[in-house]
Amino acid sequence: MPPKKRAATPELSRLTVLAAGDEHAFAEYASELLRSRDRLAREAALAALLERPLPSMREQLRELYFEVDAQPDKLDPGAHLRTAVARLLLAMEDARDIDIALRAADSYERSMGVDSTANLRSLGLRILVAADPDLFPYVAVEHVSDSSEFSPEPSNTALQLLASGGHQLSVYQWIVSGAHDAQLVESALDLLDGAPAIVMSRCVTQLTRDAIEKKDEPLLTKLAETIVKRELEDAYPTLSSIMRSGVSKELYGYLALLLAGTNRPALLAGLEALLEYDILRRSAILDALRIRTTSEQAAILRRWEERGEDDE
Repeated sequence: MPPKKRAATPELSRLTVLAAGDEHAFAEYASELLRSRDRLAREAALAALLERPLPSMREQLRELYFEVDAQPDKLDPGAHLRTAVARLLLAMEDARDIDIALRAADSYERSMGVDSTANLRSLGLRILVAADPDLFPYVAVEHVSDSSEFSPEPSNTALQLLASGGHQLSVYQWIVSGAHDAQLVESALDLLDGAPAIVMSRCVTQLTRDAIEKKDEPLLTKLAETIVKRELEDAYPTLSSIMRSGVSKELYGYLALLLAGTNRPALLAGLEALLEYDILRRSAILDALRIRTTSEQAAILRRWEERGEDDE
């Protein structure tokens, strides 16, 4: 039998009604619930405030944060209250909340063996970048590798905010500094839109070597797409390295289509060289060249037909 849902109390029902009506009455009752020691009542009040924020309650929200942060295991297990308060303060954009921003960014707690404050640290960074943009990058770089197998946060937030704030170099340094979560690396590559082509070529070449060694096909796909999209000519040889590295039939076929679709002379030359090298997968390249055949691609096909090569 499924567990019964907790019945709505008269107090919580009243909160719902007041939230849709008079602001003064709503603020007064929400304040009463926040002053209570009932964690569920506090959570309900904060949820209602997230739907209808009241800047006039900022000081009480700050007091609540410091109160539960002093005894998190007892008053806020899982950091639900502090996370809700941080969301509200973020929306208020008050530079005086820098103290809570730093406190949130430094919160490391576990619940049921899992990091329960990852999102709180992310919110701390978001409050901080709005409150003190000059201080933010120094704190953010402390969190660029702050992720787990269960969540990319707050690493993802730190990287995103660093890049949007003009600190792409910090993102680049993180990418090339060692092995990281592949999904984070994929996202971080998109943040380097202002990096010089030669820098990006060096970056993807290094990442490709590591991804080939680990047989990380999702990352190899992203790297190939980045090379093609950014037209990183210095990294074009890397595309052949990927295709020669024993990737799956599916990825090989996709890359053949990707390169043929550009119709760029250098990439077509690479495909023609692969026709000579990889006999067993030659048909995938020939099929890619036949889909939307240009004059350049037709010339390649004609040369192979004249040689009488079997593409089966």
